[in-house]
Amino acid sequence: MRVDPYRPATKNRRVPAFSLIELLTVIAIIAVLLVAAMPMFSNSAVNASQASREIVKAHLQQARAHAIASGSSTAVAIPVLGSGGELGARAISLFEVEKAGGTYTPAKDANGDELLLQRWETLPGNFHFLTASQVSSGKPTIVDSADTLQTNYKGKALTCHLIVFAPNGQIVLPASEINIALAQAAPRGNSLAPTRKNGGSPVFDLIQVNRLTGRTRSIQP
Repeated sequence: MRVDPYRPATKNRRVPAFSLIELLTVIAIIAVLLVAAMPMFSNSAVNASQASREIVKAHLQQARAHAIASGSSTAVAIPVLGSGGELGARAISLFEVEKAGGTYTPAKDANGDELLLQRWETLPGNFHFLTASQVSSGKPTIVDSADTLQTNYKGKALTCHLIVFAPNGQIVLPASEINIALAQAAPRGNSLAPTRKNGGSPVFDLIQVNRLTGRTRSIQP
């Protein structure tokens, strides 16, 4: 039988497609996978939060130990938001410092190089150091302080917030209560906004630093 190429297609011809049951099965599988993945994302945020706290505590302890051992003032430095590119508001390091004209500046070695005591370390999980207003806290944080340290990073000027330990191991700057707020955050113009919330309120860690010992304790936000 010869087939006529101009003959129109049969109206009852079926096009292969998924049945409703198949579609519902796929949707159910995706939902199960999403539910199973949620604890993993949650645990990731918790782990990053804990790691960020430990990084801050370690730097405070190292700064105090170095100040006592060397007899030199030592500062924990945190780059100001917008300064230092990727370092801004989310990195931390240590400097040996000296006071001149009422402000602290990085001390220098015999070659004239600044005494940066260790490489800059970035907080994990997109965690940042935030101000009291950014996390809706009534306690001013270290990044609310007007005291800053001027240094260089990759040949460019870098401004940092700082916590200074004297040779006796006590904190001499800032002069007021010392609180550190840590939270996952994303840029919002020239500021940062916490990205994790609970009931509409930002989720963050608030750490208080003891002026005499440098020890820390967590405060319920």
